[in-house]
Amino acid sequence: MKDSGVEWLGQVPEHWKVSRIKNYAKIESGHTPDKKKAEYWTDCDIPWVSLNDSKTLKVVDYIDDTAYKVNELGIANSSARLLPAQAVVFTRDASIGLSAITTRPMAVSQHLIAWLCKSQKLLPEYLLLVFYGMEKEFERYTSGATIKTIGMDDVRSLSASFPPLAEQRAIVHWAFQKIKQLQQGVSKAEEAVGLLQERRTALISAAVTGKIDVRNWQPNTSTQSGEPDLPMAAEQAGRYHV
Repeated sequence: MKDSGVEWLGQVPEHWKVSRIKNYAKIESGHTPDKKKAEYWTDCDIPWVSLNDSKTLKVVDYIDDTAYKVNELGIANSSARLLPAQAVVFTRDASIGLSAITTRPMAVSQHLIAWLCKSQKLLPEYLLLVFYGMEKEFERYTSGATIKTIGMDDVRSLSASFPPLAEQRAIVHWAFQKIKQLQQGVSKAEEAVGLLQERRTALISAAVTGKIDVRNWQPNTSTQSGEPDLPMAAEQAGRYHV
């Protein structure tokens, strides 16, 4: 291991290169075609990634559709341009660092950046993982700010560590498998929470409509606070839940 010289990275394997991301991926900024020109926003079929897609970017690794689209005329008369598939889009305003990989040619608004990875140096999926890992680092750029944003100078200075392509592929494969397992665990936990919330609602409903007779109820002797035995009550309430 060696000291990377980058605070958020700490130590990295000796043979990994530490560099600014811009040396491994080309930065493309976006733009919004003039909203006053109706002809730029009719018969649109070009996906256009904007802050309206933030909720999607929070939960996906790959983005294949967008909330709004533009047309070729709008692209031709703005600073935006059609970017190739496999670009890593990255929000730089509002919520910084929300990222995903495009699955087809798309354009981006001025509130996003697209990174075009150099094929012989960087995998888009590896760069995506780098951005996931930089979540806390992005907060440093917005500390105390009313409107969160990261300037282009800071974007160009973002640094990471880069292993050889073969290791990038291994890391991507391992990480995405682990992420999938964790997401499955989260889904199961959310289902359990949803069931408990339903039981809670059923318990309250049954109690206030007289379906549970609590006239002879006594506090659980093992509960010092005098609170009801919720698991037992929930089980009883569940009998009335449709």
